[in-house]
Formats: sequence, structure tokens, C-alpha cells
Amino acid sequence: MTKNLDTLPAFLRKKGLTVVETPDWITRGYADQDLQDIRGVLWHHTATHRSRFNQDAPTLSMCTHGRGTPGTAEYLPGPLCQIVFGRNGTVYMVATGVANHAGKGSAPGIPKDAGNHYLIGIEMESSGIAPWDWTADQLRVAPHLGAAIEEWGMQHLAPEMRLQLGHMEYSSQGKIDPAGWPGGMDGLRASINAVLNGGAALGSAGTTEGDDDMALTDDDINRIFNKKIARAGVGPGVPEGDLTLGDVVAWYDANNHAISSAVLAKVTALEGVVSQLAVKQGVTIDYDAIAASVAKAVNDDAAARMQK
Repeated sequence: MTKNLDTLPAFLRKKGLTVVETPDWITRGYADQDLQDIRGVLWHHTATHRSRFNQDAPTLSMCTHGRGTPGTAEYLPGPLCQIVFGRNGTVYMVATGVANHAGKGSAPGIPKDAGNHYLIGIEMESSGIAPWDWTADQLRVAPHLGAAIEEWGMQHLAPEMRLQLGHMEYSSQGKIDPAGWPGGMDGLRASINAVLNGGAALGSAGTTEGDDDMALTDDDINRIFNKKIARAGVGPGVPEGDLTLGDVVAWYDANNHAISSAVLAKVTALEGVVSQLAVKQGVTIDYDAIAASVAKAVNDDAAARMQK
């Protein structure tokens, strides 16, 4: 059976999401093809340069019309997704039919390398590099978007076959997106399941009904990342004086140091803790403790490098 997304916007709006239907989206699909079936969502990041974040959806035109120059090897014709997910949590409908987003890969219930025909592609506006720049609106709204699509289009599947996948999980081509989501795809799936199991609904204004103000804002995230930490023997070549977490990451990048798997695991764990704190009520977030934990992880890693 073939599927398209023509009734999805109305359903999303009923769930409290803000939806923009772009011109001609209702007839757009690669080679005028409809989806064969809807068996899941494939989540991406757009790899947008941060200088363009003065717009809510700076890659919207590219995702609609394609990437590169027609006639060249790098050209990829549009549409490149069905949905662009903006910085303020707005859902932009790009195409109702097939989109070129999945590439080569595999997943349960999906024919090999045929994800474009079975998975709804969501391109989320983010640079995809540390420091992670997901907005508070994206973190809050994404689980509701995933849950709404699952409720709308995947009820014909057994629950375990209703896929919510990161491109990195599907791809056989080494994709890394969506990078830096708190708790990874397991964290996003847990949030989607929480919504499906009776979590608070989005209000018409884009806020979450019943929530308090504990969700992390952009200011909260910046406060953590810009927290001053003691140098504490980070290693040769590190600037003298106290540093921010951002300074440490920039130093690693500038000196081509890959953060070790141990530190990355610790940072990922901390992201998960922050994500959990963000959805609980009545919890005071200890920013100093978070900063100290990250600082210790980086210092420990640097010390281990110097001993090798």
C-alpha cells in the first residue's frame, strides 16, 4: 500500500504543535513517488553553520529543492526530508512523498537500502558539533512530534516495530546524526514513550501543560558551558588561568585532540542526568556540580594522556 502525509498537519496541530505547510509540499515527492508504507521516523541533524541561526529554519530551501549543483557528482535532488524541525520547535512540512534522506542502511522491517520509502525523515536544525546547540524548544517539542507521528501513522504495526531511529543507527555509511542529543537516541525514545504513555500535552502556545519552569533554557545551557573552572593541570599548551568548559573544548579542537571514549562516556552520562533533571518538577539543578564533574573528567583524561 502507498502512503502520503496529507492528513498529518491537522493531526499535529490537534496535539498542540506549530505547523507550517510550505508551498507545494502536498504534491512534492522524489520522482513523484509516494511512501510505500510508514514504518518509522528517521531523525537527522542539518549540520547548519551556527552563523545562520538567526533564522528558525535556515536549511528549509535546501531540504526542499536539493543539495549541490545539478549535473555534478555531489548533487542530491530534493526533497531531502518530509519535515524540517526549526530552532523554535516549528514543524515545516516539506514533502508528502518520498524524500532523499535515509541513504544506504538497514533497520527491522525495512528492506535493505530502502529507508526512503518507509521512514519519515525529520531534519532538525543543528550544527551537529560540540558544544551542542539544541534549543530548549527543540528538546521540549521533539518528543511530542515523534509521539504524534507514531500515533498518527504507525498504529498498524506491532509496538516494537514502530521505529524511532537516529540516522546513525540506520546508516551503513558512517552517519553520526543526530549528534549530541541528551541521552542519545535512547534518551529521545524514552521521552517519546513518556508522551505516548500519558505525558503532558503541548499547549497551543507551544508550552507544555502542567510543567513548571524546570526545563533547561538556552540561558541555562550557556551558563553551564561558560562556567569558570580551575585549570588544575590540564596539560602542556593549555592557556593559563581559569577556563570555561567552552575554552576546554575549543582547546581540544584547536590542537586536534580527540576526547577519549572515557571522557565522552562521562559527558554523555552527564547529558542524560541534565535531561532527566529538565523533566522533573521541584528539582534544583546544581550547575556548579555539573561543571565540576565535566572539569574533573577532562582533567583526568589529560593526566592519563601525559602518563602514556
